[in-house]
Amino acid sequence: MEMHSLLCYSWLMATERMQQIDALIKREIAVQLQGNFPDDFITVTQVHVTKDLEHAKVWVASPIDPQKAVTKCKSIAPELRRYLASKIVARKVPQIHFALDDTYEKAEKIDRLIEEIKKN
Repeated sequence: MEMHSLLCYSWLMATERMQQIDALIKREIAVQLQGNFPDDFITVTQVHVTKDLEHAKVWVASPIDPQKAVTKCKSIAPELRRYLASKIVARKVPQIHFALDDTYEKAEKIDRLIEEIKKN
């Protein structure tokens, strides 16, 4: 095998492993958030873990009070990290950082703008 092929293969495997870790963390955090905040309808929309496994950025959305949902998630981040330590087979468990996923709000704004353009 050529050196270039080996490098591409190892990069692909590393990328695949990171995607698996992202998906595992997303699933586990979603289950825990639903258990801790059943009435808030908090959805984990995306997770990105850094390559060094130091940090995980978790985007959440909620139709009720999005900013309050993020605040609630941040309040249990240390407990979630301890929980993940029992579920993840990795050399490190990342610190969890929550952020608001405002994709839905942006899409609504674009829809309103399009409707305004159609009216004019």
